Amino acid sequence: MSDNEKDNVTNDILENEAQEMAEEKKCEAKESHKKSTKADKKLAEALNEALKERDDFKDKYQRTFSEFNNYKKRMATTRADAFKDGQCDTVSKILPVLDNFERALEHIEGGEDNALAQGFAMVYKQLTVAVEQMGVQEMGAPGEVFDPNYHQAIQMVEPQEADASGTIAGVAQKGYKMDDRVIRHCMVMVNK
Repeated sequence: MSDNEKDNVTNDILENEAQEMAEEKKCEAKESHKKSTKADKKLAEALNEALKERDDFKDKYQRTFSEFNNYKKRMATTRADAFKDGQCDTVSKILPVLDNFERALEHIEGGEDNALAQGFAMVYKQLTVAVEQMGVQEMGAPGEVFDPNYHQAIQMVEPQEADASGTIAGVAQKGYKMDDRVIRHCMVMVNK
């Protein structure tokens, strides 16, 4: 073999080896790319799962926070209602005493000159002021329109000349309310 032929064979061998090496590098690059793609997919899946978990926790937190705020509002309302119920109960127990003071003042002889009458009047006034300061209001005066939410009709009477039908003719027992709560209904006589 001549030198030229040897050079050609060597060049062919070198070219073949270069091509094989290039192909191996391409294969290695493909495998490396496949591995990195798989790793990227796994990373993307893990990220998506973490984001879903974060969203779930965020949703649970917001729901729990809202429920807690609603609970606090309900408890504040319940507490206020319980306080008002206690006040109304206390006032309802004081009202018979107030009624008895009124009756006593009507039946004490001697009027304003009598020291006992003056003492009863002062205690009655002090008691009515204390009840009014608690926010208690008297209901049911003659001439008002009868309202079954506030008044209890005990008798129907013939109206006088100036009285309209369905109005209160007289009051047998005073009624009281505190804010929007009726403590005791007013017992009234109603014009027919």
